[in-house]
Amino acid sequence: MMLRGALVPGMIALPALAAAFWAYAGEHAALSALAGAATVFVILVVGLLGITAVVLGPAATSMAGAGVVYLGQLILIVTVVLVLRGVDWLDGRAFALSAIAQTLLMQVGQVVGYVRARHEIHPGSLDRGAAS
Repeated sequence: MMLRGALVPGMIALPALAAAFWAYAGEHAALSALAGAATVFVILVVGLLGITAVVLGPAATSMAGAGVVYLGQLILIVTVVLVLRGVDWLDGRAFALSAIAQTLLMQVGQVVGYVRARHEIHPGSLDRGAAS
């Protein structure tokens, strides 16, 4: 459910961000925005799959494993930015803004998916959590 919650807004945002930057600043910015959004999309989806695998493993290593996956995502995003910074066709502002927007949209979708996927263990436990 969390993966679907992140995939849907992420897939919608890819063409939407490219179109918005195309309308605002032209084809050059649209390609850069698409590159930024696609970079984040791929890295976050792979990270979600990685966290899913970590959580299915031993409970004692779940937090450490999730931290490693998160750190790996950050390292990959920074690596892509460093590799692409010298490319002539890249509009850095469009890349960065679309990457930030994509990250926020996918994180909100992931949280919504997580909340929807929760299962009630004790009758009324979810109701009390919402009231506090």
